[in-house]
Amino acid sequence: MRRLLFFIPVLLAVTFITFFGLNLIPGDPALTFVGGQAYLDEIENWHKSHGLEQQTCLNNHDDGALGKLGALDNCSGVLMEKYFSWLGGMLRADPGDSLLGGDIKSELKARFPVTLQILVFSFTFTMIFGLLFGAVAAVFQDSPIDYFVRVFSVFGLSVPNFFALTLLLLIPAILWSYAPPLGYAPIWKDPAAFTQKMLPPTLILSLEGSAVLMRLVRSALLEVLRQDYIRTARAKGLTERIVFARHAAKNAMIPVLTIAGGLIAGLLGGSLILERIMAMPGLGQFTFNAVQQQDYNVVMTMVTYAALVIVSANLIVDLLYATVDPRIRYR
Repeated sequence: MRRLLFFIPVLLAVTFITFFGLNLIPGDPALTFVGGQAYLDEIENWHKSHGLEQQTCLNNHDDGALGKLGALDNCSGVLMEKYFSWLGGMLRADPGDSLLGGDIKSELKARFPVTLQILVFSFTFTMIFGLLFGAVAAVFQDSPIDYFVRVFSVFGLSVPNFFALTLLLLIPAILWSYAPPLGYAPIWKDPAAFTQKMLPPTLILSLEGSAVLMRLVRSALLEVLRQDYIRTARAKGLTERIVFARHAAKNAMIPVLTIAGGLIAGLLGGSLILERIMAMPGLGQFTFNAVQQQDYNVVMTMVTYAALVIVSANLIVDLLYATVDPRIRYR
């Protein structure tokens, strides 16, 4: 329960920093939608119609030297009022409307399944390949298999996600004149098209996380396999399979859990890149378009969503610590 209470200050801090940061950066979203040559009264009317009165205040008090930061004192009341108004809407599960038009909540419902499937597939591949190959490399230390895993992990860490995903499109087109299918197909409507469109990019997206996990699992297992209690278990006549499964693997999971929770944040960022390159209508694509258009409401909602996912993942990892290692207790 104490860990759950940490949600409140963390999420409040994220929303506070995001709201004021977005409002204080240079630029005005009205110029994007109304036009750079619009009159001041047109801009102010657009602000009022979209609930951005704080932008009018910031623009009117801009001193030109410190930019919007110089207007903070004069507009703090307006900013705080708009912040609490937006926060109240979030608490009611009503993030409001996009500046582009349309209900943000409806967009989230439509796009969330796409991003969720990307995260589930990529995280599953990351855990399977990272745990499996890391364990094999540790058991067969200094063998050809071990060297292959170590080289592959270095390769995975060296290739950025956006570059690997771009190669996924370019290499088949250049070598075999084949264009990989773009977009998204629901699994319940067309499983074959879903597999064709979802599996290759999520495999690529899991490459970096798998490489990190391989190296960590290998080093953690090697350290555990050198412990005295492992030698004692072997001296008692236990088979290597039982020694590994009951004594070594479980005790090596603590650092693995720590990294696994952090991988969620990397996969969230990677899903944005994947959706952009592969033209998938998910939350990452939604966020990217909102940043380009300076759609403050959408950006604040998506940053809060990302913070909620990451904080939740860290909470689950904390609770799993006590499950994996009974010596850990929260008092």
